[in-house]
Amino acid sequence: MADLADMRHELMGRVQAVVTACCDYRSAFDHYSYLYGEDRREFFRQFLLYGHILTAAEIEAHAENGVPESPPTLQQFREQIDSYEKIYEEVNRIEPISIFQSWMKVDARPFKASLLNVIKWWSLVFKQHLMDHVMHSVTDAMFEPLKQTVELLKTYEQELPEEVYKQLEVGENLWWTRRFAKQPMSKSELPEKWNNIKKLAIAVKQHVAPLQANEMTVLRKSCSAFDVEQHRFRERFRKEAPFRFDTKKPYQLLDTKHIEIKQMESAMTSIYESAGLFEVMVPDYKQLKQRRKELCLLKELWDMISLVGACLDDWQTTKWVDINVENMDLECKKFAREIRNLDKEVRAWDAFSGLDSKVKNMLTALKAVAELQNPAIRERHWNQLMQVTGVRFVMDSDTTLADLLKLNLHNFEDEVRGIVDKAVPEMSMEKVLKELKMTWSTMEFQYEPHPRTNIPLLKSDEELIEILEDNQVQLQNLITSKYIAFFLEEVSIWQRKLSTMDSVISLWFEVQHTWSRLESIFIGSEDIRAQLPEDSKRFEGIDVDFKELAYEAQKTPNVVEATNKPGLSQQLEDIQSR
Repeated sequence: MADLADMRHELMGRVQAVVTACCDYRSAFDHYSYLYGEDRREFFRQFLLYGHILTAAEIEAHAENGVPESPPTLQQFREQIDSYEKIYEEVNRIEPISIFQSWMKVDARPFKASLLNVIKWWSLVFKQHLMDHVMHSVTDAMFEPLKQTVELLKTYEQELPEEVYKQLEVGENLWWTRRFAKQPMSKSELPEKWNNIKKLAIAVKQHVAPLQANEMTVLRKSCSAFDVEQHRFRERFRKEAPFRFDTKKPYQLLDTKHIEIKQMESAMTSIYESAGLFEVMVPDYKQLKQRRKELCLLKELWDMISLVGACLDDWQTTKWVDINVENMDLECKKFAREIRNLDKEVRAWDAFSGLDSKVKNMLTALKAVAELQNPAIRERHWNQLMQVTGVRFVMDSDTTLADLLKLNLHNFEDEVRGIVDKAVPEMSMEKVLKELKMTWSTMEFQYEPHPRTNIPLLKSDEELIEILEDNQVQLQNLITSKYIAFFLEEVSIWQRKLSTMDSVISLWFEVQHTWSRLESIFIGSEDIRAQLPEDSKRFEGIDVDFKELAYEAQKTPNVVEATNKPGLSQQLEDIQSR
C-alpha cells in the first residue's frame, strides 16, 4: 500500500507540473490578446482622428472642449503597418507543437493560424485605407503625397487596380505612367499637363452648360412624372394585388405585379443614374419600394396559405376511424406559430385573417372531433349533432374528416361538449342495463319436491334475493339522474318487472309456506278431515289451485318470466285470502 501511495504522489506531482507548464505556455500569449480583444473599428477611428489611441489622461485633460484632432501622417501609417508585419513574423516563428514532461503534447496550430489571420486583418485595415485614399484623391495638391502613398503600398506588395493608374494619367507619357514603367521623366511636366487639362475641362463645361441645363429640366420633369406614376401604381396595387383570402389564382397576380414593379424599378434606376450625372436631387420613391416589400410579404403569406391548405386538404380524406387528432393538433399548432412569426405588416390583410381563422377553426374542430371519438358516442348522439348543426350525413365506416368539418364543429364547440357530457353517463347507464339483462336472462328458480306429494316447491335462494335488492337500488339511482331521458322507459319497465318479481316471490313463499303447513293437516289427516269437513273442503279448492300454479311455474324456469305472468300476483293473493 505504501508503494501505491508513493506512486500516486509522484503521479499527481507530474500532473501538477504539466498543468503549471501548460498555464505558463498559455500566459506567454497574453500580450497578443489586444489583437482579438480590442474593437478594430474604434481603434482605427481614433487613429484617423488623432494619430493614436487616446489615453484616459488625454480625455480628462480635454474634457470641456474635446481632444483636438490630429490626422495621422504617412509615417505613422508606416509605423503601424510595420508593427503588425513584425508581430506577424514573430507569431509565425512560434513552434506549432510543444511537448511538456515528455508526455503532454499541446497543438498550437489552430491558435497560431487564427492569430496570424487576425494580425493580417489589422494590417489590411491600414493598407486598404491608403489604397482607397489614392483611388479617390486626385487633386492639384495631392500628386506628390499620392506618389509617396503609392510608393509605401508598393513596399507592402499592395497593387492598385489598373483604372487607378488611368485616373492618375494626365497625358500619354505622364510622369506616373513612366515612373511605374521605370522610365525616367521630368517632374516639371506634371503640373503643366494638369493645368492644361483643367483649362480644357472648364471650356468644355461652359460649352455644354446649356445642354446640361436643358437635360436637367427634362430630368426633373421625368422625376415628377415618375412620382405621380408610382402613386397611381400604389392605388392599382391595392385593388389588384391578392390581399383577400378568397382571391382566385393569387400566384398569377403576384407574377403580374412583379413584372410591373420590375419595369418601374428599371425606370427608377435609370432616373437615379441620370440624376447622378447631372447632380439633380431625386425623390426617394418610397411608394414603389413599399410595393416591392408588400409583394414579397404577399408571396411569403400565400406560400403559407398554400402549405396549410394542402395539408388540411390531405387530411379531409382521412377515414373517421383513422383520424389521429393528436398528430393533426400538433401540426396545426406548428402552423399557428409560423403564422404568428410572419411580418406584423401582413396582419392587417384579409388573406392573413382568413388563414389565421382557418387554422384556429381547425384546432377548435379537432377538439370537437376528439370529443366525438369518445366510445360513449352512439348513433343517436350523431343524430342530435346533425340536428344542432343542420347538416345531414350518414355516419359509417366510410365517413371522412371532410364530412365532420361540414358540420362546422368550430361553431358548435359547446353543443358538442354538451352531447359528449351526456353520452358518458348514458354509457354507464347502458352498461348497467346490459348487465342487468344478462343477469336476469340466466336467473332461474330452483325447486324441491314436497315430501309427501312431490309437488315442486320454490326453493329459497338468498343470492337471488340479494341480486334483486341490489338491482332495485341501481335502478332507483338511474331514475334520479338528470341524464335518464333516453333510458327512462327501459328503466321504468325494469323497475316494474323487479318490483313485481319482489312482491310475487314474497307472496309465493307465504302461500307456499301456508299450503305446506295446512296440507299435512287437511289432506294428510283423516281425523281432522272428519272433524272439520267444511274447512277441509275449502282447503281442497285451495290445494287444487296451488298445485296448478306450482306445476305451471315449473314450466317457466326464468325468474323474470315466471313472476311477471299476467294475473299471477292476483291468483296468489286470491289463494292467500281464502
